Amino acid sequence: MHVAVVTMVYNEGVNLPIWVRHYKAHCPGATLFVIDHGSDDGSTHGLPEVNLIPFPRTPFDDQTRAEIVTDFQHALLRLYDVVIYTDCDEMLVADPRIHASLGSFLASVESDAIAPIGLNVHQLLGSEAAIDLRAPILGQRRFARFASSMCKPSIARVPLVWVPGFHACDRIPDYRADLYQFHLRWMDLDASLDRLRLTRSMAWSERALQHNWAPRQRQSDEERIREEFEAPAETVRTHGAAPFTFEVQMKRLLDSLRAHGEFHEVDAFRGPIAEVPEAFFGLI
Repeated sequence: MHVAVVTMVYNEGVNLPIWVRHYKAHCPGATLFVIDHGSDDGSTHGLPEVNLIPFPRTPFDDQTRAEIVTDFQHALLRLYDVVIYTDCDEMLVADPRIHASLGSFLASVESDAIAPIGLNVHQLLGSEAAIDLRAPILGQRRFARFASSMCKPSIARVPLVWVPGFHACDRIPDYRADLYQFHLRWMDLDASLDRLRLTRSMAWSERALQHNWAPRQRQSDEERIREEFEAPAETVRTHGAAPFTFEVQMKRLLDSLRAHGEFHEVDAFRGPIAEVPEAFFGLI
């Protein structure tokens, strides 16, 4: 089975090394492609065993990004059996209590399009120290929150057409209970704020601003700290963490599935903050 794993980046000095390390480990033998949208921080230089595709820097437009990746995915499927696309802060993990690796998951699941249980990884201020990027992420970070928007159709054996943000596509995916996507945007306060300052200050297309695409990438530091760091920490301190089970959330997601033109979308909502089982520690 030939597998391609793709991401598209701009100045991702923190997350890109994690992404490369993760997919090399979890998909041995896969071919990794990094589409570089004009990085100028050196983060895409010298990536080991990675195919770099340089693009000129232009104002950011999520529709254009989705179209580029869609076209590239269609081309890759002429040569590869499976194509995976994730942003470089999104790590797919097959449930280690069931599968030996993401590669073995792919060998056992033959669905045309596959979506995971999407989880936002949070740093709990006051109980978790700043992230050590030299060490595995899970274990340093022990809490994650279900997010329907992160249940993205990320794996496909057939050509897909994605919406901006890759949250939906033109097929109904197989929503899996044995596959997780850990989203690292909020794994560390300092790293998150550094990235926010970059995305807030970079050039955005007129269309992106008109449609208010990716508004959280332009929010204030205060909003980010309150919503994604202080509030989760207070929730866990007050109420404790929920079990790492998501049947209720996935049923709600599937109940909300609807056609919107050619695309199949779900409602955007979040679940409780859950404690990640030790079986997942060290897998990212």
